Amino acid sequence: MESTIRKLAEDEFLDFANIAIQAFPANKENTPEYKEKLAANLRRIHEESGTIEFYGLFRNGQLLGGMRLHSFELNLFGNIVPVGGVGLVAVHFLHKKEKVAKELIGYFIRHFREKGASIAMLYPFRPDFYKKMGFGYGTKMNQYKIKPDSFPAGGSKEGLAMLGEADKERIRDCYNRYAKKTNGMILKTAYDIEALFKNPENRILGVFNGDEVSGYIVYGFEQADKQNFLRNNLVIREFIYETPDALASLAKFLNTQSDQIERIILNTQDDGLEYLLGDARDGSDYLIPSVFHETNRAGVGLMYKIIDIEKMIGDLEGRVFGNVSACFSLLVHDSFDTAAPVTIIVRLEDGKLSKGKAEYSQFNIELDIADFSSLMVGAVGFRKLHRFGRLKLSKPEFAPLMEKAFQGDEKPICTTPF
Repeated sequence: MESTIRKLAEDEFLDFANIAIQAFPANKENTPEYKEKLAANLRRIHEESGTIEFYGLFRNGQLLGGMRLHSFELNLFGNIVPVGGVGLVAVHFLHKKEKVAKELIGYFIRHFREKGASIAMLYPFRPDFYKKMGFGYGTKMNQYKIKPDSFPAGGSKEGLAMLGEADKERIRDCYNRYAKKTNGMILKTAYDIEALFKNPENRILGVFNGDEVSGYIVYGFEQADKQNFLRNNLVIREFIYETPDALASLAKFLNTQSDQIERIILNTQDDGLEYLLGDARDGSDYLIPSVFHETNRAGVGLMYKIIDIEKMIGDLEGRVFGNVSACFSLLVHDSFDTAAPVTIIVRLEDGKLSKGKAEYSQFNIELDIADFSSLMVGAVGFRKLHRFGRLKLSKPEFAPLMEKAFQGDEKPICTTPF
């Protein structure tokens, strides 16, 4: 049966809200009042954000599913490029296993490819489901549960201040300066900052350097024990700092919270936090044999897919591949998009990537689009994929050269939920 995918009309958001509520079992709300409230909120985002749009899939005029599309600007090794994101992929409860989600994701990829993006991104409800569609893993997220006095106390509290709506532009400027220096970060829009202040649970502490904010944390609280309201954790929702001094000041603030706070919960893609902390243990007292103390939990989340390989070559203008020079053929399999592998000749000259010519190709690299995507955004190195058998190299003697080309990259960091 033929499907039509298009933007939702104003009077269709209530139907989509109902589908979204039924599609996710974790959502216990099912009242008419909640559906109206959700529909109104989604409609407002669609109309006001400027970067977020809602699309629905229709068959015989009936809405069977929908999704939220995000137009982002992302730092790809120092080059700010357009990318696409998708969220709230919801399928009518009575129409599962009818390829609704597959068609929605296919449209999402085509939509952003036509808009000139080389990368598509999503947070998976099941990583294996989207890996089969060609999305590769990004950088893991690590959850630390830290005693407040484990943060170093040597920084200065001078310049620390609680931030309010008058500081919106300073917060955005701080974040975007950091984002422009950090691979994988997505630039914040004015709408993003407005949303930060619409959540009444958010508290924002900043570090001033003159008139500029050079670092800040967005945080809230949660009870550590439901039976004892005096036991609480501090939950950090966003942690941005531009300089070691800004970090030291924020750490000083966190250190001073030990009289009322049991643990500071921090989700970060930095897996080396133990080098900052006095005690990185998470309080579980769990030992990993032989004697390794548990410091954090970790999980895969944000996934990437290269949706236009030729466009990606231009987008990677800022990446230096180990000053390596070589010419080789890439054979990339994407069973979601096409039956035959895509073949492209690429050239590295002193670490700079460009298209090459077939007659100069020295060897072949063959791999799946999911692994290729992880490799190209810097989430994984060539050596690991090769050792795990996730890529084939036609001439093994070139392995050291390719390992050098893809080693030491800054893994993509992304703090944007969508």
